[in-house]
Amino acid sequence: MFRIHGDHPSMRLTDDPESLGDICVQYCLAHLGTFCVLDAAGLPLAIKPDICIPSQYSDKLLNWSNERGDADGPFLRVFLDPQQTRLRHVNLHGNEKISNQALSALRSHQLVELDLSCCPNINADCLQHLSQSKHTLLALNISGNMSFPWPHKDIRLDLPRLRVLNIGNLHGLPLNSLENLALSLSNLTSLDVSGLNVDDLSFLEPLKHNLSSLVLYNCSLKDQAYQMVMSMKALRHLDMSVLPERKTPGKSHLLSKLVHSLPALTSLDISGTSLGDMDSDSGSDDISDTKSGVEAGGGVRTTITGLQGLKRKLDFLGVVQTEAAGAEHIPAHRVAGHMTEQQVLTALQVYLDRSQMLAKCLTALFELLQAVDLQEPLQFVHLVAKAMRRHPKDPNIQVAGSAALYHLTKGWGKSCDYIKLRRITIQALTSGMEHHPTELTMQRNGCLTLCNFRIPEDLEFEYQRVAEVLLRIFTNFRNEEFIQRIAVYLCNIIVCQLKGEQKELVGRIGVVETMLKLIHERLNSKTCNEVMEIAWSTLWNITDETPLNCQMFMDGSGMDLFLSCLETFPDKQELHRNMLGLMGNVAEVKFLRPRLMQERYVTVFNALLESESDGIEVSYNSCGVLSHIMSDGVESWTLSQPCRQQVLERMVQAIERWDIATKRNINYRSFEPILKLLGDHDTPQVQHWAVWALTNLTRVYPDKYVQLLRDEGGIPLLEAILNNPQPYPRVRELVTMVLATCREFEQQELRVENNGRDENN
Repeated sequence: MFRIHGDHPSMRLTDDPESLGDICVQYCLAHLGTFCVLDAAGLPLAIKPDICIPSQYSDKLLNWSNERGDADGPFLRVFLDPQQTRLRHVNLHGNEKISNQALSALRSHQLVELDLSCCPNINADCLQHLSQSKHTLLALNISGNMSFPWPHKDIRLDLPRLRVLNIGNLHGLPLNSLENLALSLSNLTSLDVSGLNVDDLSFLEPLKHNLSSLVLYNCSLKDQAYQMVMSMKALRHLDMSVLPERKTPGKSHLLSKLVHSLPALTSLDISGTSLGDMDSDSGSDDISDTKSGVEAGGGVRTTITGLQGLKRKLDFLGVVQTEAAGAEHIPAHRVAGHMTEQQVLTALQVYLDRSQMLAKCLTALFELLQAVDLQEPLQFVHLVAKAMRRHPKDPNIQVAGSAALYHLTKGWGKSCDYIKLRRITIQALTSGMEHHPTELTMQRNGCLTLCNFRIPEDLEFEYQRVAEVLLRIFTNFRNEEFIQRIAVYLCNIIVCQLKGEQKELVGRIGVVETMLKLIHERLNSKTCNEVMEIAWSTLWNITDETPLNCQMFMDGSGMDLFLSCLETFPDKQELHRNMLGLMGNVAEVKFLRPRLMQERYVTVFNALLESESDGIEVSYNSCGVLSHIMSDGVESWTLSQPCRQQVLERMVQAIERWDIATKRNINYRSFEPILKLLGDHDTPQVQHWAVWALTNLTRVYPDKYVQLLRDEGGIPLLEAILNNPQPYPRVRELVTMVLATCREFEQQELRVENNGRDENN
């Protein structure tokens, strides 16, 4: 198998801290200006003249950029000068952005390994850029490039030190080109010609004494081709696997001949073939005890007929989708198969670059998950995430992988272990959902799996991408209530914990607009369901202390939806609570309050003062909205009806009905909006609401809110009320209660601290 060294650190199964060097590379890739000269559009023009990057980090900058999908032509220009960047091991697998011209940036480097597999916009002409690597290049992978025609039939690779070559799936290669290649690469020890449509393997004649590894995956071979393979006595690894649907029956008799002919063989892959069929005669006269699996000549014990001539166990045997996978005795230390946990684990490791075979292995894993509890679930999470990241555009891998991850990550919401593994899993899911936005199963699997994590903690590093993925669900699956319900739930939990700029960002990318659309659609159908209620809750959370999002709500006809929902669903308490919480956020924004000064709005808030919906919450929030409006002064009240003084009186009546010990269904991250109202000595009714809120919260939840009140400077503001003659007695009484609660809490803290000191002494 061809593999460039140096996997991205997120792809290694360890929770150790990343190295400082790796962190620096990731930072540089996210901030190209740290080492690149950028043009006006922010694209790299060259590396900065005073910078020299060692080979190890030059490789990582390019390879990890390719993993991120950012390694395009402009970025490759950074590596033009080999004195400033020294590339050795380059992996551009799957890059759709690079061309032959872009690869000229590699011309001056002395490469050791180069992977150009599955790059659709390059052809054989790009190989001319390897002149400086002529005497250094040891491994080259140009497989999977459908547009890689050889310009003429006598092509030769002038790479005398090349040891490893992968030209799999280069369709249209004539036999004489293969012969010329073999003649020009006399030192080659490993060759992959997967998927080539060749009648025989005679072109391998010049290499048969040197090759130690030969990969013939998905090749349609005639029987005479096996004779050439049997003549390659130096072979240690032989891969003759095929996709199961290409299986040719009646080949099991050849397996015994192969293993007898290849004395150095330690690794064999016959997945998908009939070579390992259990019910066929091997054609060997030396087998005496097939039933027990004991080889008469003293070989290894096996119940696979064709392998009973082995003298020692193989290091590796691939038997996916073959009868041999179910054999009682398999003569190999590592087995890739579909029957047991260890077989599937090995198969996922081995077939990472074979998308079709990999999809079958993921399906086998899913079936295994339904039947048994895995012994190494974290290994599987790591491998599945790696497979999904390796093949982001393959729907079969994404659907099967996400289904497996759903089962593998159950219970992860209850722990905080394996932070890096959580991140790569979330990134893999998000990438799959991005690449397949209209695949319902993929979107459903992705959403359900994300629900297994600690939300929002595990999603904070990727909240924007996740939010964008979720928003597309509402557009692409308007009639799928189940997935919309999960998506709106995830949106709500994510925005709940975001702060300032983060909330503004998700507002700008469309969360506010999308929630309003969801509400409008359900209002039109007169349906108040979970999606509608959570959409209002999301708007409540995303507008908290975020004026721009409040403005988006107002500009998006949010107030019309508010009034219509109140009228259409008069008995929906949860809905009313969420809507009034949102109204409180809007009323906190001074420049938006004049837009609330309309009779149809103020009349509703005034009426809701008497509401008993959801305990005191609707009445409390309505009073809060009116308190903020009142705080702008008498001159801002432009309505004749309802009368300002009457509204103030009703506010006091409502406040006095509430039980000061009421437990709340609300969460304040800051008291700043409430504390602003404490200074409104001209309108003591406004102070009344604010002081009642502080009294209630500090009394019922002292551990949380006493410290918050202290930290935000609330104590001096409360004391100022006591020193002012304007507030009426009830306001002063409540202030005294708050201050007493704070003093009592402080004394309790001191007692706990002193007790701790006594115990230590």
